[in-house]
Amino acid sequence: MSAGSGLQGAGTYVGLGLQFALSILLFLYLGQWIDRKLGTAPLFLILGVFVGAGAAFYSMYRTLMAGQRDEERAAGKR
Repeated sequence: MSAGSGLQGAGTYVGLGLQFALSILLFLYLGQWIDRKLGTAPLFLILGVFVGAGAAFYSMYRTLMAGQRDEERAAGKR
């Protein structure tokens, strides 16, 4: 394992945190915009936060499981 591969892995996980936060914020603002248009505050804002968090958790889970599978395959080749 080279130093470059460790930094690449760290970058992936930093990116996951950023993706998580941005996903929640995007859906929060989308929900807020819908609430302003329909006059239903805070219904869609709250729904947006939960949908954003759910999507972010799902994306993070898929990325982490793919990384784990790649590590197991690499360990099996040694």
